[in-house]
Amino acid sequence: MFGNAFQIAKVRGIPIRMHITLLIALPFFGYKFAEVFSAHPLTWGMLAAITLFISVALHELGHSFVAIAKGFPVRDITLWPIGGIASLARIPERPRDEFWVAIAGPLVSLTLAGALYALSASGVFPEQSDAESFCDALSMINISLFVFNLLPAFPMDGGRILRAALAQRKGRLAATRIAARCGKICALLFAIVGIWGLPGLIPPSIMLVVIAFFIFFSARAEYRQVMMQEMSNQPPPIFQWLWSNARRPPQQPPPAEPADNEVVVSPPPWQRKGSTRTEATPLDEP
Repeated sequence: MFGNAFQIAKVRGIPIRMHITLLIALPFFGYKFAEVFSAHPLTWGMLAAITLFISVALHELGHSFVAIAKGFPVRDITLWPIGGIASLARIPERPRDEFWVAIAGPLVSLTLAGALYALSASGVFPEQSDAESFCDALSMINISLFVFNLLPAFPMDGGRILRAALAQRKGRLAATRIAARCGKICALLFAIVGIWGLPGLIPPSIMLVVIAFFIFFSARAEYRQVMMQEMSNQPPPIFQWLWSNARRPPQQPPPAEPADNEVVVSPPPWQRKGSTRTEATPLDEP
């Protein structure tokens, strides 16, 4: 899956890779951002596109640093045209750990949006200049990343937060099923908006259709993965009786009854180790 990605940086031992499709898509993003700027629009547009994916990388690093702090190693971060993916060696199963790992990325995006907005409003740049437009555009993009990733659907961070909230009451598998269904509903809505658009608000976009397919299949894959994990932790139904018999503690043999020619002498009250047995010799018959 990541065979066409190459490493561009390494932060605290975490390789950051760029998929080849992102390298191809960067000029397209730069061209779209160029519409915001007046002087040297293509230069500013490419700078905005590069900064966008730096923001995505910082978002994924937020997930990664919290995951490492919780004891979950991170293999790498891969940047795609539709976002980034932090690959963890193990997925957090405790709801509390999953919540903090999931919420860390959106909080980074919100912090970046606030910092860029404050820089734009500080008066450092001339009004209506390209530098001010650059900060405003990147601030809005990070706000969009924050809101988009908090959608309560897989594979977004909001889906993992929803699962963490539901897992304590419904169990991990049922919580995953609910979050995956929300993901499929979101994918359907994105596909509809991407094909027909929203009049006066959102034009048709092939990118929304691509994102819809990614969300749909990722949500289904997430549910299947958790279902397989849950099934592996349970005994096979056919051999259920074997498992139950294997776990049954061994039964102790019943105590032997004394023979007819034995007399059981009870121990004194201060002795609790057991009883002594005395052989009784039968009397001679006259």
